[in-house]
Amino acid sequence: MKGKLVGKNKIFFYKSGFSTLELMIAFALISIVLVGAVGANFSAQYWSITSETSNEALYKAKTKLEDLRSLIKQDFYSVVSTPLTVSADPTDPADASCIAGGLCYSVQSTVTDVSSCSKYVEALVQWKVDNYPITSVKLGTNLTNSTEIINRGGDCVLNEPNGDWKNSGAQTVGQLSFAPGKQFTGIDVLQKKIYVTSGLSPSLLIYDIPTAVGQNPVLDKSLDITIGGVSKTFNGLDTEEDLATGRTYIFLALNATTSQLVVVDATDAHNPTVIAQRNLQTTDPFGSFPQGWRVFIYGGRLYMTTRETSGPELHIFDITTPTLPTEIGNGVELNRTVNDIVVRDQKVGNVTHRFMFLASDSAIKELGVFDVTNDVVTEVNSVDLPGIYDTYSLYLLGNNLYLGRASNPTGPELYVFSVTNPSVSLPIVGQGEVGADVTSIKVTGKYDFIGTGKVGEEFQTWDSDFTPWNPTVLNSGRFKSYSIPNLAPLGFDIDTNWIYTITKSLANDMIKVIYTP
Repeated sequence: MKGKLVGKNKIFFYKSGFSTLELMIAFALISIVLVGAVGANFSAQYWSITSETSNEALYKAKTKLEDLRSLIKQDFYSVVSTPLTVSADPTDPADASCIAGGLCYSVQSTVTDVSSCSKYVEALVQWKVDNYPITSVKLGTNLTNSTEIINRGGDCVLNEPNGDWKNSGAQTVGQLSFAPGKQFTGIDVLQKKIYVTSGLSPSLLIYDIPTAVGQNPVLDKSLDITIGGVSKTFNGLDTEEDLATGRTYIFLALNATTSQLVVVDATDAHNPTVIAQRNLQTTDPFGSFPQGWRVFIYGGRLYMTTRETSGPELHIFDITTPTLPTEIGNGVELNRTVNDIVVRDQKVGNVTHRFMFLASDSAIKELGVFDVTNDVVTEVNSVDLPGIYDTYSLYLLGNNLYLGRASNPTGPELYVFSVTNPSVSLPIVGQGEVGADVTSIKVTGKYDFIGTGKVGEEFQTWDSDFTPWNPTVLNSGRFKSYSIPNLAPLGFDIDTNWIYTITKSLANDMIKVIYTP
């Protein structure tokens, strides 16, 4: 550098080089500038490439969802999760690079079964360019089974619970107490209404569901059914909305030796009206247990059972015109008491069958499978579980059938069967040790809700992913348990994140609505 020294009356100029410190500072500054420039260039290149490839990845994710939507229309139950797989379709121009050894996209689909009417599906696409980090996009949507919604009369869960039933404690939305006990026998929730049957008069009660936490169900109307001037009660119910007319019907199993089927038009919940009563064909009213017991609506048919009796236990009604229910045939001998029923249409190969699954007290056929296609009833499979313990509850989700059994001191009470081809095989794919009767089951999303006979732990939430369950370890799949004393058999229903429960005792019964944040 050039500098100057100023002396008395003189100015002296001199020349000198850079000092070591100055050189170090200069190089440091240059390095910072260069690193920043290189980093900025790297970042700019990364985001430029990401922007270019993201559009293609989004297109692939959308295409995957559309493929799943198309497949669901063909066979709802065939849509399942698939692993992350490289996309190398020779007919897709976007995959040409991958096939040639260049950029590849990997695609994964995750399918969550919400109910027989709905699945939540996600499409994940990942890719990596050179030494840049892995980048991904994800799209998700609910896909519904419109045919199943019609078959179930709209009585389907469409969205999985949005609360945390794994870690949070259950809280009360609202409740009603009845003393002495009402001895509730059945509950169904449909279109913002709670339908409850009771072992005491009045035997049918209809409530508006609470609209906010802290509110109790509000009674619309109670109904008493009399035969020969004597009040009768009900053992169960199923409700449907006729989607063609918008009318709501309740199908009831009457606890009587005649007129075992009762149909109520509840479109006006403040004025429900009995529109039909039917005897069960060839059932001896003087035989053992001829009373109506369980009912299940599916696809224009009502499947109704008695307990084991001297005549046929299974009866099928045509309810395409709900005001004129007509029994098909003369009933079918089952030689068992059925405690729960599930029916659905399912493709096997390219042929659609209608299967009926029964949980019963049979010592050799605790789970029965019947093909009821075209109203022709054929028993095609059954399962004899170890021991002589009855089965109480069923729930069908996706390709898995959940079954609840009586308390078994030497084995599990909660089973899961694969029903991909139920007439051929019913392999057990999951077993859980509960340590009590499993009297109710509802499964949706990642939660398995069960009702039990265990005191202080009557209502429980389990992981619906049964792969970590251990049949020899108590509660190996359980998240939480809650006390709902005297929870009734088949004693709860679910509507997204709210659970509606009923109890059955001689002293004090409740209708209680619970949820988690």
